[in-house]
This record gives sequence, C-alpha cells and structure tokens, in this order.
Amino acid sequence: MVREKSHAAAPMTLDTALYEMELVGHDFFLFVDKESEKPSVVYRRRGYDYGVISLDPD
Repeated sequence: MVREKSHAAAPMTLDTALYEMELVGHDFFLFVDKESEKPSVVYRRRGYDYGVISLDPD
C-alpha cells in the first residue's frame, strides 16, 4: 500500500522552499519554482549541502 497526499502549491523561491523544508524538519521539500514555474524538489545532501531537482515536462 502506498500512502498518497496532495496539497495546494503556491509558487515560491528556492530560498523559501529551503526555509519551509527546515521548518518542517524533512530531508526534502516539493515545490513549484517561482522563476521557472517547474515542479522541483530541494533536498539535503550528505553533510550540510543542498540539492535541487526540477522536472522538465517537455
């Protein structure tokens, strides 16, 4: 069984997404990038680095 969850996603900046990720205490945060308007995920890498993955639907 897979748990599913959906929520409204207002576009936000990468900095805001990082803040929200730290606020909820997760290792990743799914968001819509305000500049590119693409679905993106910011995530914590080993150590204290971060990464971001963006989807390109084309």
